[in-house]
Amino acid sequence: MSAPVSVRRARDAENPQVAAILTDAFVDEDGLNYWLRQGAVKDRVRKRFFDAAVRDVIHPKRELWIAEADGQHLGAAIWLPPGAKAFDYSFIEEVVMTPLLLSIAGFKGMSRAMDLGKRLSGHHPHVPHAHLSFLGVHSSAQGRGVGSAILKHTLALVDGKGLPAYLEASIPRNVALYQRHGFEITGEFELPNLHFWCMTRPAR
Repeated sequence: MSAPVSVRRARDAENPQVAAILTDAFVDEDGLNYWLRQGAVKDRVRKRFFDAAVRDVIHPKRELWIAEADGQHLGAAIWLPPGAKAFDYSFIEEVVMTPLLLSIAGFKGMSRAMDLGKRLSGHHPHVPHAHLSFLGVHSSAQGRGVGSAILKHTLALVDGKGLPAYLEASIPRNVALYQRHGFEITGEFELPNLHFWCMTRPAR
């Protein structure tokens, strides 16, 4: 990677690229593996989850971002604007989503996902805020500042709106990255083989 990393909004036609980056980046992410099916189907169900997430499952107002250099897509992020909650469905929408959730999580995973969602929702700031739902860097580009480039670019836009930013992390090295960009740990909780840090960046 010789050219500097540039960050921009993803075009609709680039949804598959965003999904592919996140699928690769989250292979060993504890929070996702806590409820997605594991074993021989692990890679397949993770791909199906992110394909659906970038399409419309997270929220119709989600913002997809891509980081690139030398013509290669290296990183991606999904941001939610104030008031948009990830996985916040009506009863009818939940019924429609059930076959997908069963296929990627199974009954046990669905129960874990619902419990995790309830725990996470209680840690959001009580004021309008931007939510960094997912940020991932392709395994071939990790450690090269791609995640920092995405954060620097997108947080500048959040700052321009005078909003705080919020995210969750389940990997210690990611916590350190977010702290370098102004996030503070505002909540923590433990589940079997899983520790979650909830982090908030004050409005600037």
